[in-house]
Amino acid sequence: MSTWVIISWVFVFILTAVNVFIFLKLKGASEQMLKMAFPNAKNMNEALGQMQKMMGGMGGKMPNMGGMKGGNGNVDAQLQQAMAMLKNMKK
Repeated sequence: MSTWVIISWVFVFILTAVNVFIFLKLKGASEQMLKMAFPNAKNMNEALGQMQKMMGGMGGKMPNMGGMKGGNGNVDAQLQQAMAMLKNMKK
């Protein structure tokens, strides 16, 4: 009985170590992408501040990405045109 407890705890420690390793790799990759997106930002807070300044230049509103919030007729027409083009490409 006790050997199975020891073996299970060994597996727990191994899986925890793997999770920590993967987390650190992903954290490094996200920091690298942050540096590419905002070269002069030293940390995440500065990058967010720069992004808010950029958004402030656009009137402080988030841009309308494809009419996700109900959209207007123009976006619907563009979507229909895009679908028609895809159908034509399949032929």
